[in-house]
Amino acid sequence: MEKWNLSDIFASSDDARVASKKALLQCSYFRKKYEGIVASLKPMYFHDCLSEYASVCAMLCRLDSYSYLVWSTHLNDKAVCTFYQNMQDTVKKCQKELAFLKVEICKGLDYRQVILPDNDDDRGKKAWLRKCLKFRPHTLSSELEQMLCDQQAVADYWVRLYNEERAKFSIEVRGKKYNEGELMQLYDSQDVSLRAEAETKRIAWYEERQELFALIYNALLKSRAIEQEWRNYSYPTEEANLLNDIDGNDLNNLVNTFACDDSSARKLAHRYHALKAKMLGVDKLPYQDRLAPYPFEIEGERYSLEEAKELILATFAEFSPKFAEIAQMFFDQDCIDFYPYEGKADGAYCMEMPVGCLPRVFVNFNGRFCDIDVLAHELGHAVHEYVSKKYGELGREKSCAQAETASIFAEQLVFDAMLQREGNPRWRFVLLAKHIEEMIATTSRQIAFHRFEDMAHIERAKGEVSAQRLQEMFQSVMDNYLGPSVDTGNLKFIWAGIHHFFEYDYYVYSYCFSCCVVNSLYEAYKSGTVRNFAGKYMKMLENSGIENYRQALSRFGIDATSPSFWQDGIKLLEREMAELEALAAEISKD
Repeated sequence: MEKWNLSDIFASSDDARVASKKALLQCSYFRKKYEGIVASLKPMYFHDCLSEYASVCAMLCRLDSYSYLVWSTHLNDKAVCTFYQNMQDTVKKCQKELAFLKVEICKGLDYRQVILPDNDDDRGKKAWLRKCLKFRPHTLSSELEQMLCDQQAVADYWVRLYNEERAKFSIEVRGKKYNEGELMQLYDSQDVSLRAEAETKRIAWYEERQELFALIYNALLKSRAIEQEWRNYSYPTEEANLLNDIDGNDLNNLVNTFACDDSSARKLAHRYHALKAKMLGVDKLPYQDRLAPYPFEIEGERYSLEEAKELILATFAEFSPKFAEIAQMFFDQDCIDFYPYEGKADGAYCMEMPVGCLPRVFVNFNGRFCDIDVLAHELGHAVHEYVSKKYGELGREKSCAQAETASIFAEQLVFDAMLQREGNPRWRFVLLAKHIEEMIATTSRQIAFHRFEDMAHIERAKGEVSAQRLQEMFQSVMDNYLGPSVDTGNLKFIWAGIHHFFEYDYYVYSYCFSCCVVNSLYEAYKSGTVRNFAGKYMKMLENSGIENYRQALSRFGIDATSPSFWQDGIKLLEREMAELEALAAEISKD
């Protein structure tokens, strides 16, 4: 099937509504049963408490995920939008009822006295407890935690407004109407004027709505700042860093690796853009042409979905038969929504599911190389999510940075397989160029986005940030990342099209973080010096909810605490860039 089947989650929206009412009653009962006594429960009863909590969490995940899956494929359907919001409101009410549990764990539990059985599910519970206790200094009273749940429910309306406004994107180019996802395909055209026209009209669409998007972002920044203040976080990224188990110094080192003036990674991005400008015969690349096809690319060349599926699964099987077998399930059991259509959101994601349900993969497949890349990426997430269920509902929780590692590694496998098959210098150049563009976007571009977020938080602390100021900040970080060979004069409104700024807080650096981790892992894999690499890799995915990334990498002989760790993470990109420049010189002689 081209669309997914959601019947194993809920038979219908009505079924989900009934379940949501039951979930609210279950949460209320749980609160009455355990509130005020959690820290004093005897081991057996504390274990029962956590098991009941895990069961409730599984149902809430089911409701949350199902409503989002339906909504993201019916954004133009008001009834579905209302259903989605009602489900979100119910989930928030349930979370409000459950807020006391983490409070009592953080305020009164002596972890040394916790005794749980020695099995996988309970190892997951212990790992979850350890993560909870990291937030002990930032945990408030039950009443304030409930209030913050209510505040988040209000903030979610702003996110919904943002997404539904973007879903209205519709512009006409040369007599044909396009949504934003469809419009982006025009940037693959060899027609320079068509690319320019598409970008001009896209910019104009965002310019007309800049004040609305600025208002939404200001509201979300204020909401996040209120929570940060009440929780006594000393700096805006502290919560994200705790979730990712990365401290502020580590993050600063990561940012400096890609953004400081003498950064070799930053110079690599500038080198690539300079090379592309030269190959396209211009002094400066227009912003929309930084991903444009090269003159010798075959316009309109596409891969069928079946070709993409065959390539991805064969590549996965060569790496690990188990990895491929799990990925195959998502095709066989209709867990993927493949193609773009009216009312469907743009982009791609893998939706997590509770134990007992398969994850769902959402893509907008158009047959380009980058679409194969995206499908491999999301399948990497799906396999990871599936195997991490070994440690139960609480034990499957993982950091953003760990989650992105699995997806980027899957991308790298598929790219490498395509590159090995290609002997023609021109086509090899194209493959390398597309992959380098993707790596630069995953590293330098995401760090630029992270720096914009930092600036936005700082500016918002002084008062409301104007649309003009948001544009200036965004342009400054993009100039730093893109370099002198890209004309950034028209990108000032594009910050409003980066949905991560609105839907999450400090998520974007996870991509860069994970890309560096993956590059180090891939170096170890290709070196052949790690025995049973694939087996250890699968174990790393399984254990992602119960161990941090430093522990995970240590089994491969990688020291993530080394001062040079982040710099080592770009060695693969440096080698690929050197090969690309050599191929460019060879092609130029023809």
